[in-house]
Amino acid sequence: MIFKKMLLTGAMTIVKPGSSAQLSIALIIVLFNMLLELKLAPYADEADDWLAFLTNIQMLLTIQGGLLLMTDDSSAPTYDKRFMGITLVVVNSFGFVAFFLGLLVLHPSIRNRLDKETDAKKKKRSGTKIVPQSGAEKKNNNITTTTNHSDVKNWGK
Repeated sequence: MIFKKMLLTGAMTIVKPGSSAQLSIALIIVLFNMLLELKLAPYADEADDWLAFLTNIQMLLTIQGGLLLMTDDSSAPTYDKRFMGITLVVVNSFGFVAFFLGLLVLHPSIRNRLDKETDAKKKKRSGTKIVPQSGAEKKNNNITTTTNHSDVKNWGK
């Protein structure tokens, strides 16, 4: 997170100030960071991973809005500045809403319920097994194998 902040503040001074290239590079940095956080899920709590994802989306949309406004033709504007301003305020409020929802999740009764649901989902996901329907089975060291592979069920519905 500190590396991302360092790139978005310090490294952006190398690029020409006020140019669209600055915002384009910032978009790439935020997008790369978001994809990295989605892949690694670095936080211990899933709620923190969601908060990080939502704030990255917020940052991505804010920079995209700034890029649209910056590259718009001033003589014949495509985007209404007032509408874009309201949209950016709404987009940036999503981070605060997610933060307050995260605070609600800290309440013990809500946390216990969410933990139970998460545990149930994990148990359900980890229970996939391949079991032969019939055929010649051979038990060897508590491992069941079959010689007829056409008897094995697939994961289809």
